[in-house]
Amino acid sequence: MFQDIRAQQEAQGLDPWAPFTDEKEWGLVKWLVSRVGHTAIDEFLKLPITSHMKTSFTSKYSLLKAIDKLPRATKWELKKINVVGNRTANDGQREMEDLELWLHNPVDCIRKLMSNPEFDQGVSYVPERVFADKEGKTQVFDEMWMGDWWWEMQHRLPKGAVVAPVILASDKTSLSQFCGDQEVWPVYLTLGNISKDIRHQPSKRAAILIAYLPISKLDAGEKGVEVTCPDHQVQRLYPIVAAYIADFPEQCLVACCMENRCPKCTVGRDNHGDMRESAPRRRDTTMANLRLHSEGEMSSDQFESKLGLRAIYSPFWAALSHNDIFLCMTPDILHQLHKGVFKDHLVSWCLKIIGKDELNTRFKAMSSYAGLRHFKKGISKCKQWTGADYRELERVFLCVIAGAVDNRVLASVRGVLDFIYYAQYQSHTEESLSRMQAALELFHANKNVFVEHGVREHFNIPKIHSMVHCVDSICLFGSANGFNTELPERLHIDFAKCAYCASNRCDYVIQMTTWLCRQESIYLQDAYLRWRASQHPTNNNSHSQDLDSSINSGSDDETPSPADHHQLRVADLPQQIHHFTMFTASRRYFVPRTCPFPNSMFQQLVDNHNTSLIIPALEQFLHHNLRTQPCRKLTLQDRVDVYKYVKVVSPARPHFNSAKCMFKVRASPEIAPKDTRKLLAPARYDTVLVIENWEEYTGEGISGLCVGEVKHVFNLPPHLGHFACLLVYIHWFHPLQTFNENLQSFRLTKSLWQHRPNAAVVPVDRVLRPVHLTPWISREAAEEFYLNRYIDLELFEHLL
Repeated sequence: MFQDIRAQQEAQGLDPWAPFTDEKEWGLVKWLVSRVGHTAIDEFLKLPITSHMKTSFTSKYSLLKAIDKLPRATKWELKKINVVGNRTANDGQREMEDLELWLHNPVDCIRKLMSNPEFDQGVSYVPERVFADKEGKTQVFDEMWMGDWWWEMQHRLPKGAVVAPVILASDKTSLSQFCGDQEVWPVYLTLGNISKDIRHQPSKRAAILIAYLPISKLDAGEKGVEVTCPDHQVQRLYPIVAAYIADFPEQCLVACCMENRCPKCTVGRDNHGDMRESAPRRRDTTMANLRLHSEGEMSSDQFESKLGLRAIYSPFWAALSHNDIFLCMTPDILHQLHKGVFKDHLVSWCLKIIGKDELNTRFKAMSSYAGLRHFKKGISKCKQWTGADYRELERVFLCVIAGAVDNRVLASVRGVLDFIYYAQYQSHTEESLSRMQAALELFHANKNVFVEHGVREHFNIPKIHSMVHCVDSICLFGSANGFNTELPERLHIDFAKCAYCASNRCDYVIQMTTWLCRQESIYLQDAYLRWRASQHPTNNNSHSQDLDSSINSGSDDETPSPADHHQLRVADLPQQIHHFTMFTASRRYFVPRTCPFPNSMFQQLVDNHNTSLIIPALEQFLHHNLRTQPCRKLTLQDRVDVYKYVKVVSPARPHFNSAKCMFKVRASPEIAPKDTRKLLAPARYDTVLVIENWEEYTGEGISGLCVGEVKHVFNLPPHLGHFACLLVYIHWFHPLQTFNENLQSFRLTKSLWQHRPNAAVVPVDRVLRPVHLTPWISREAAEEFYLNRYIDLELFEHLL
């Protein structure tokens, strides 16, 4: 694609930035079109200061005309369609309506995706078998090309054919924020050939809006289509609809079934609560029943009540080659698990058992953790919930209800939570899928306890039934996190809401498509310039790179905020790393470049942090590690540099994160606010997993580990000797030995020595990561704690 653009420019004698003057003008154009509204563009260009800029455009009109000359990969098509409704007019005939349908040719979209050279390192053309062991016994399910579906489809096609697994996603969305009833129904297309990491970043443009109504057909799946791919090879691709991402009501709509039925199998209307799979739905059988009903040869009672079908006589998938639309329905982690099974059902059942006041009190008493949302008012009065809120609730829910419900309720909740956590894994093995299935069995084995408590009469809930299909779907298409509905919901911002805001709200669809075309041209031209610069590195201009980074700041694939993610990927921190200083090479740790408490006396630490044993603990550390005695005995007047926190880098774990994670460990006393109207900042002393015995530590499980509470993070003063990294002063807990089977968690109590805290100073490179300890809330004194393994996926995996 980019080679063709360059050839056309060279043939016409144009510069790379044509129709614009140079690189600087192109940077201004990107900023105006991407960040400024049409009216504001005119106002900006009329400012007196812009008269000295000497740009090739002088108004919004001339600017947009120039943008319309830029290359475009796909074009919007307008089709007039006539729709027959289900309402009957006075003459006895069904009402009809003429509609406009705007769409892209799906095959052109596939060509565009597969010819983008920016995807070169993240595209697969063949299925793969990946194993976690050298013997080839433990298969890994991660990307779509690692699943069984691709292998099966490859055998159906001619030798040398390349499967292009089409992933469709649709989700009706409202355009009006406060009033009005404007809605659109976007349909997005992406390919399973492209890595999940690329597909999940909207700024990469690996998902394309193909229509606002889903009726287009991919007839290229029968004979294939030749495409020039990122590796510069011409491949014959066979586009085959492999997966359909949608929430449950839309899955049922696409599958032509009622919402009290399963879109994947023929389970009975009253049998959703059973842990069993029924016969899968078949395309031929479904189409035959739709035809019989449309011709009046099947009664509505038989059609709707017994078969659970709805009257959609010409579904878009009817003529698609090699497609099984029912098999395509992938697990929806957000709506089916986070919101449906967990929040709407499990939490509400526990709320009825425990009571609102008691449950709210328990949430208020929950201990803090860096990045963890504290439900300081409880949860019963929360009206607006987001996907992030559901995940925050899951991180502490089992610990909150412990002691307030019986063991069977705990087992049911633990089964659902384990299942949801496994469903979020980035990569699976047969072992993790086995544990995921065991978690589902644990819930079903104990679910009747809610009937005994009188909060449920049955479990005939379609979203609970949908959990039965998750493991099979992962084996077919790869891990479920590659098909989450959070992606199309995020795409609505770029392809629907922003486009609507750029319109005048009248005949908005045609204006939206025009706006989207121009945005696509801007992206395509920018990608082309990046590609061209990569072909000639000496032509790179630092000014252009700085301008691009400033324009793109705040995009979706930049550093996630702590409020949205409880783990920070080091791979996503190019702009933040320079704020920290690295101290060790073996394990990476970061502290602020400017020390907040320099030259702090030990007396201040004892008074502010209640750490009277810091001097003997430090002396013992010096004796055991440096084998030297200080020139004089340490006193409370000696000084050290103290930090409020340290950031710990944890190694990558392929099951859920392909990059390293960064965790914050806090050690800060109460801080008085500068503004008297604000409250006193509470003390934060985080608990951490510490490598106590290097010989026993294996990197997995708890061998060689102990839990401690961090009280200080400080530098060793130069006059006491030299040590390669920071030091931390901690108060120990008793070893990880007492295990609670019901919570599947370790019980911990503080370790004492001669009625005082058992304290020690250890190097910061022994701190593995922070952990969350929750108090046993049913006891009057919070002297007993439990290690919360649900605080994040990393710890959930580590403590298996």
